[in-house]
Amino acid sequence: MAKTRGSIFVFLLVAGVAGFSLQDTAHAASCEAILGKWTWFTKGVVTFNPDGTFVHEPGNDGTWECTDAVRGKFTLRWRRGGYVNQVALAADGNGLSSTDPSQHFVTAKRIGAGGTTQSAQDASATPGAATLILTTQSDSGRQLPKDLPELMHAATQRARLWRPDAIPVALEVQHRDAPNPTMRGPAVRIFFLSPAADTGLLVTVTADGARTSEFNRQVSWGKLPLPPVFVDLPAAVRLARNNGMQGQIGHASLRIWSPSGAPPVLAWMVGNKTVNGATGELIDFDVTGYIKSYNAQWERAAKGLRALMRSAQGGASSGSSPTIGGDSSPPPSGSDKPYDDGSAARQESERKQAAEGRAYWGGSAADYNRVKNGECTWSDSSRFGC
Repeated sequence: MAKTRGSIFVFLLVAGVAGFSLQDTAHAASCEAILGKWTWFTKGVVTFNPDGTFVHEPGNDGTWECTDAVRGKFTLRWRRGGYVNQVALAADGNGLSSTDPSQHFVTAKRIGAGGTTQSAQDASATPGAATLILTTQSDSGRQLPKDLPELMHAATQRARLWRPDAIPVALEVQHRDAPNPTMRGPAVRIFFLSPAADTGLLVTVTADGARTSEFNRQVSWGKLPLPPVFVDLPAAVRLARNNGMQGQIGHASLRIWSPSGAPPVLAWMVGNKTVNGATGELIDFDVTGYIKSYNAQWERAAKGLRALMRSAQGGASSGSSPTIGGDSSPPPSGSDKPYDDGSAARQESERKQAAEGRAYWGGSAADYNRVKNGECTWSDSSRFGC
C-alpha cells in the first residue's frame, strides 16, 4: 500500500511538473504572439516590444501586460491620456479586438514583425500589388524619408495595375505637422501619368499606410518619366546644407525640368537650393523658368507705368491733359525731357529699386541688405525679383 501511495505521489509530482512546464511554454507562446507591428484602428502603426512596452507611430506609447496567456488576453496602458484597453488575440493570431463592450471600436491588424522600419501597406490594394515600405532616418528632430528609388519602383508596380503604361513623372516629400498626432510625420507623394489616356494616379505613402487617388482627367504633372535611379533625398539634403541651406526640411520635390535654351535636367528642390538629381551637384540657375517669367511680367507692368508717366508729363507740357493727381505743373527739374528715356539702364534701375522696395516691406533686414548690395540669392530672386 505504501508502495502504491509512493507511486501515485511520484506520478502526481511528475505530472505536475510536466503540467507546469507545458503551461509555461503555452504562456510564452501566447504572450509573445502580440510582438510586432499592428495597424491601429486610429490609423498609424503600433509596435509591441519584448520588454513590455509599445510605441504608436506617430503620437503615443505605453506598456502592455499579458493577463491571460491561455486565452491570449492583454492589458494596454497608454502613457498619454491614461487610456486602458483590454484586448484579445484572434484565433489566427493576426487580429486584436477589445473585450470591453464599451470599447468595441478598439481593433488592430498585424502587418509584420518588429523593427525600426516604418511599414506602409494599403489594406485595400489589389492582390499581387507591391508592398510599399516607407523607411526614414532622423534629421534635425524629424524623420526624413530615404530609399526613395526603391519606394518609387514599388509604387510603379502598383500604378501599373491601374494603367500598364503608367510612368512616374514627379515625387514630393512633405512633413505633416497637423494637430492630430495620427496625421503627423513624413508623407511621400508619387505622381504617375498614363501617356495613352493622359490621366493621372497619385500614390501617397505615410507611416499609416499607402493610398491611391485616381484622376480621370488631364493632368499637368509633367510628361518626362523619372529615371529608376536618382540621388536619394538624404544625400540631396546633405549637399544643400553643405552649400548654405539651414533649418529643417518641410518640403522637397523631384522632377525633370526643361529650362528654355537648355537640355532637360533632373532636379531636387530642397529648401532654397536646387540639386542635380542625377549627379548630386548644386545647380545655380533657375531650372523652373519662374524667375524669368516673373521678371518679364514685372517689365511689362513697369513699361506700362512708364508709358503712363510719359503721357501725363507730355500732356502737362502741351496743356491738353492733366498729369497724375491733377498737377499741371512741369517736372520739378524744369526739364522738358520725358520721365523715362526707355533705355536699358533706366529699366534696370527701376527693376532694382522695385526689388529693394519689396525686400524692405516684405523681407527682413538681412534680405534688404543683400538686395541693396546686389548679393541676391536664388531665393531672393524668386521672392523679390532682384
